[in-house]
Amino acid sequence: MSIQMAVVPDKLDFEHRHNHRKIQIIGSLLAMTLMVLMVWGGLHLSHPDTMPIKQVRVEGEFTRLLPVDLQQIVTNKVRGGFFNLNVDAVRDSLLSEPWVSKVKVQRIWPDSLRVIVTEQIPVVRWNDKGLLNESGEYFEPEIDTIPQNLPLLIGPAGSEAMLLKRFEEMQQRVNQINFLIVQLTLDQRRAWSFQLANGIKVILGRKEVSARFQRFLDLIPTTVAGRISHTNTIDLRYTNGFSVKWKK
Repeated sequence: MSIQMAVVPDKLDFEHRHNHRKIQIIGSLLAMTLMVLMVWGGLHLSHPDTMPIKQVRVEGEFTRLLPVDLQQIVTNKVRGGFFNLNVDAVRDSLLSEPWVSKVKVQRIWPDSLRVIVTEQIPVVRWNDKGLLNESGEYFEPEIDTIPQNLPLLIGPAGSEAMLLKRFEEMQQRVNQINFLIVQLTLDQRRAWSFQLANGIKVILGRKEVSARFQRFLDLIPTTVAGRISHTNTIDLRYTNGFSVKWKK
C-alpha cells in the first residue's frame, strides 16, 4: 500500500503539468490565429476595392458656388474605400477654392460621403483686388467675381480686421445723419479719410481721429447742408474747424 501511494501523486502531477502545457499551446495558437485574422482584416479593409465610395452628396447654401463643380472636385479626390478614405485631402481640395469658407466631411455607412460646404459671405472689398468676410478674413477670388457694389476698404496688410471694425462703427454713425460711406482709407502714413456715396471726400488725418470724426457729425449736416451737391472735399485737420473745397 505504501508503494502505491508514493506513485499516484507523481502520476497526477505529471498529468497536471501535461494538461497545463496543452492549454498554453492552445492559447498561443488562438492568440496567433486572432493576430493573423486582425492583420488580414486590416489589410482587407484598407484595400481600395473594399467598400468603395459610390455616392457623394454636397450640401450648402450657394450664391456663387455651383454644387456640380464642388461635387466634381470631391469625386476627383476620392481615393480608396470607406475606411481608408483620406478625409483631409477631400476637405483641403475644397478649401483651396476662394469662395469656400468651411468644409465638413462625413462618411455615411456603407458607401456614401456627405460634404457640407459653407460659402464665403463678403461684406467689403479690400484694396480693390480681394474681399473681406464678416470676420475680417481676407480671400481673393477671380477678379470678375468680385461684387463692385460693396464698400471699399484700403489699408496696409495686417490691418484688415481693425479697418473693418472701424468702418462698421463709422458707417453706423453716419447713417444717423443720412450719409453713407462707400470707401474708407488708411494710408501708409496712417492717415484716415473716407468717401461718401454722394462723392464727398472727408479727410481726418493721423491725429485726434475720433474727435475730428465727431466734429464732422456735429457740424457738417448744418454747415454745408444746403450745398452738399457742390461740396468736393471736407478737410478736418484743424484744431477747431474744417475747410471745404467746392466743386468747380
